[in-house]
Amino acid sequence: MDKEIISEFDFESNQSNLGLEVIPLKKVIDFSDQNGYDPHRLNFYQLIVIIKGRGIHEVDFETIAYVENTVIPVAMGQVQRFSNNPQLEGYAVLFTPEFLIKEEQDYHYLYDYTIFNHAINPQSHIANKEVLTLLKEMITEQQKGLLFDSGEYQRNLLKNFLIQIERNKRERVEIVCNDSLNLYMRFRKTLDENVNYKIRVADISQKLNVTPKQINNALKSYTNTTAKQLIEDRVILEIKRLLVHSTLTIKEIAYEIGFDDPTNFTKYFKTRVNMLPTDYQKQRQ
Repeated sequence: MDKEIISEFDFESNQSNLGLEVIPLKKVIDFSDQNGYDPHRLNFYQLIVIIKGRGIHEVDFETIAYVENTVIPVAMGQVQRFSNNPQLEGYAVLFTPEFLIKEEQDYHYLYDYTIFNHAINPQSHIANKEVLTLLKEMITEQQKGLLFDSGEYQRNLLKNFLIQIERNKRERVEIVCNDSLNLYMRFRKTLDENVNYKIRVADISQKLNVTPKQINNALKSYTNTTAKQLIEDRVILEIKRLLVHSTLTIKEIAYEIGFDDPTNFTKYFKTRVNMLPTDYQKQRQ
């Protein structure tokens, strides 16, 4: 298929080739304005730090309200849409996983932390004094240029920045760090990497070297749903992304998501969303 699925943007920095940049939100909003505030997918991670302004930001069809001193994390691969807000002030912290992850234990920041998992509310977080201080230090270090071991210094600043945001979230929501949370996060990561209509719980359990029962028990603690239902919800989300944010035909979307017959795809979607794919597409556009 040579048609564009969803507009995607790779990490490009005018500051350095580190894989980390902090930019004013005005720059992001101006870029969105030039592109008609179209939804898009980032091939890197983003944390939107709101300093001034109130409004909403859309991530995967969910509207996230923001006020002064809040943070909205957007994980790599999620589809987001900015809205026009002239009063909005703040910064976007952009980083690639390659910048953050240098050792095996560094995966901890992306896959054991819950800030990039919007299934565990809240979806926006508090930018307290500690968060803003670390943000300011990241900006200052970035402006200095590449001094001795600047990459490692900035990496540690980013880690502390993520730690503080995760702390703030855990103060608002009771999150118990145990094997169930670890398995739940691993399940979500594997599912995101293998979204397809044909994938089954047994397929993921085999990849994770656990039983389907262990997965379901872990999920109950955080989602009150089954692994089968979570897979279905994720497939439906991906279909919605393609219907609304791509130029693919219904037939092409059916094949993209793993269906052998577009007719079965239409029946599958209508049964679960209570409308035809074409009707959903028209409604959202």
